[in-house]
Amino acid sequence: MILTPSNISLFAVSLALVACAAPASNEASVQTQATQSAVNEKPTVTLGPSISTIKPGAAVSFSHETSGPVQVGGNGYVTLTINEGYPTGTLSLLASSDDGLDVAGTSASTTLNASDGTTHSWRVDFRGEADGVHYLNVMAMADTGERRSYAIPIQVGDWKSVEDARKAAKPMQEQADGEMAIILEAQETIE
Repeated sequence: MILTPSNISLFAVSLALVACAAPASNEASVQTQATQSAVNEKPTVTLGPSISTIKPGAAVSFSHETSGPVQVGGNGYVTLTINEGYPTGTLSLLASSDDGLDVAGTSASTTLNASDGTTHSWRVDFRGEADGVHYLNVMAMADTGERRSYAIPIQVGDWKSVEDARKAAKPMQEQADGEMAIILEAQETIE
């Protein structure tokens, strides 16, 4: 390497920066670490990123409020709050029920505009047809083809006696280890 005035000045500047960055002695470095560990008596723990699992399907979540239990032949309603995560497009909602509940008229379906905001409200009217706990089922379908479902229990009429009769039909039996269990019939096919 040929020494030129510019090479010598670069070399001198490099040495000066290294000298400024290095501690004066190993003793000073050890002393600084000891002082820091005395100040920080509690061990510090660094946690990794949190792990969350998202169910596949539409970016939609639901919550609801019901008008309360209804009598057989009585009317009630559910007010749903729909939170969606789509910047554009539409979200189609369809309400259906089992035999003991009848979803009334035009409230059985609706279409929401995703660009109107992320929170929407929807009222679904129903009529109780039979005693028991029945389910109002809601299906959300996004323009992307993704779907999400939600079920709301509705208490109709003398629902407690229906639930008690259902439980009595499958009595609990004590097992050899002392635990109680409901024994269900099953069929196994080995191929």
